[in-house]
Amino acid sequence: MRLSCLLALLLATVPCGGVTADGSMWNATSVGDVGYVPLEDLRSFYKLMPIAQPRESALRAVGNGALTLIFGPEPRDISIQGIRCVLSHPVRENDKGDLLVSKTDLIKLIDPILRPTYITNRRAVKTVILDPGHGGYDTGSVTEQVREADVALLVAGKLATELRKRGVQVRLTREDNRHMSDQSRIDTISGAEAPIFISLHLNSGRSDMSGVETYTTTPAQPGTSEKPANEHDAANAALAMALQAAVVTKAEARDGGCRRAHYSLLNSLNCPAARVELGYTTHPDEAARLNSDEYQNRLAMALADGITAFATVMNPETTLKALPPPPPPPPEPAVVEPPKKKTEPPKKATPRKRRAAPRRNSSRQRRR
Repeated sequence: MRLSCLLALLLATVPCGGVTADGSMWNATSVGDVGYVPLEDLRSFYKLMPIAQPRESALRAVGNGALTLIFGPEPRDISIQGIRCVLSHPVRENDKGDLLVSKTDLIKLIDPILRPTYITNRRAVKTVILDPGHGGYDTGSVTEQVREADVALLVAGKLATELRKRGVQVRLTREDNRHMSDQSRIDTISGAEAPIFISLHLNSGRSDMSGVETYTTTPAQPGTSEKPANEHDAANAALAMALQAAVVTKAEARDGGCRRAHYSLLNSLNCPAARVELGYTTHPDEAARLNSDEYQNRLAMALADGITAFATVMNPETTLKALPPPPPPPPEPAVVEPPKKKTEPPKKATPRKRRAAPRRNSSRQRRR
């Protein structure tokens, strides 16, 4: 399915109910030290319907005709409109066989993706910081076909060019093949107005592993200390989904999912941030594509679309305030007609009275 903007689609299909910032409205059941919410509660709140899955005993799929959420096949997997996300906690079943979803995943992953305009600390994006990973003596993953540092820099340059065409202010942590420390990359944000940070990398693994993966900082768990990035857990989830959905649908990359991890660079950033692994250097076919100018252009265009989609839903001016109705057309100029002269109706002619004929003197006539 072609999606110009997954987030825009979700905004058009999910009803706007209210959820408090801390999710206190959800009645969670503790399983160990993790709070869980029944999927039935989630389904009811978002006005979704069960989708029949004859092979499953528990409810695992819900939707409304335009939006679909499917849990599984792995315990930490959820598919939102066909895009894979990896949950922080596995789904569980209660004694009745009902599915339970962790409160953390509901508040910091599912809800921000379904309703990004309800992110409490969202703000309009003013600056995009692009971070081509590695550089200099730190080449990253290297195979006979591709060098990670080189491809990351090429895609970042193409992406910067496209974003600037769209009127976006862009900074790059490096513009040539030089080594950059994490602190140097963080310093690039200094003075930037309302930034987001996107780090570009390539992955490596077994020769059969392929696909794009987008990482954000692992959400803070109850009782653990927060990292600076955890202030933006909800926005991070929406950003990751926007980028992942765009690359999967526009560049036709294999979907490796939106994931969480503790990367020291991402943990230290006090702005929405994501790390995109554009593909595997160790997969022969994917490495060949990553090394081609045509595919690098497709990746850059897809990422630009994802960033644009995220920026659109993050801007309160464009997503919360309804446009005022157009002013009514000006009235036609009044035409003042001269007053009409009063014309008196013609006077009716008064019928003339007929004179009475003189009376004859009958006595005189008789005398004659």
